[in-house]
Amino acid sequence: MSTRSHAPLIRLARFKVEELQKQMADIDRARAAIADQIERLEASVPGEQAAASESKEGYLAYGSYARSVIQRKENLRASEREVETQAGELRERLETAFGELKKYELLEERRVARIEDAVRAAEQAEMDEIAGRMRRAAH
Repeated sequence: MSTRSHAPLIRLARFKVEELQKQMADIDRARAAIADQIERLEASVPGEQAAASESKEGYLAYGSYARSVIQRKENLRASEREVETQAGELRERLETAFGELKKYELLEERRVARIEDAVRAAEQAEMDEIAGRMRRAAH
């Protein structure tokens, strides 16, 4: 029966969980930023198409613009996939760290319960001893 507190392990595990949660928040912000860039890129296309249709020079330049938009979108999608991969790996690490935290918290709860049970048993033994002395003294 261990009487050592698990509080240092709990603090360390909680710190690890919090750090991983911060990293997940960073990944979520990166994911949102990429989605915003893709949305803005897609929103710019109709305006450029309209401008290109107004002149021959615009029409000729639009091909280069369209290729650059396609390339930029492919790059953003690749970044998006990379961020998703990182998020998956981080999610696994976070689940593991959270499991460790819960394990240490449960061990600490059990340790405290054992101590409380031992204190109650000692108090009860003392009360039984007092009651026994009182009965002997009464006879």
